[in-house]
Amino acid sequence: MCDSSKSNIVVEIARTLYDKSIEHGLYHVERVYNWANRIIEKEGLEVDQLILKLSVYLHDVGRGIGEPHAYYSALIARELLREAECSEGEIEEVIEAIEAHSFSYSAKRHSGYSDLAKVLSDADKIDALGLIGFIRVFLYSERRGRSIGESIEHFHEKILKLHELMNYNYSKTTAKEYTERVKMLLELLIKELRGQ
Repeated sequence: MCDSSKSNIVVEIARTLYDKSIEHGLYHVERVYNWANRIIEKEGLEVDQLILKLSVYLHDVGRGIGEPHAYYSALIARELLREAECSEGEIEEVIEAIEAHSFSYSAKRHSGYSDLAKVLSDADKIDALGLIGFIRVFLYSERRGRSIGESIEHFHEKILKLHELMNYNYSKTTAKEYTERVKMLLELLIKELRGQ
């Protein structure tokens, strides 16, 4: 079983590995944690809170290394969790959740994922939607040197499809609502770009 005081140190270490950016930094991680807890509450799920917190706080720590970020995040998480004296079973549960949260992984849906993995995946994707998600796309695009046209294309290729990947009813309902917000914002942006 994970040592709770050492696990808290792991969370604190993870917090220092994130910058303050809205798109994939600490603020994103905290929003994902809040979404995950809402999903658990609304769906009446039983998920170990310590393992959830570790999964959420470690899910994007590999982004600074590059892609596939879920792979690098899992490598870092494994080492940190061993230091926290987590059992191999707990470590594997966290690793599965980290790997499954990735769009490229979840696009190849695996029905055998744990509730923890499905909750993290849904929570992370919900945070990519709505007004915050809309802003995140452009902030991330700016960092990556994408044009505004490429950013709009990204909405159509990925963001507007995220609601189809949700696992739970609450997540599906929320994602559909937030997808509509993104569509509305995208329409307004395109009109303005056309001078309308």
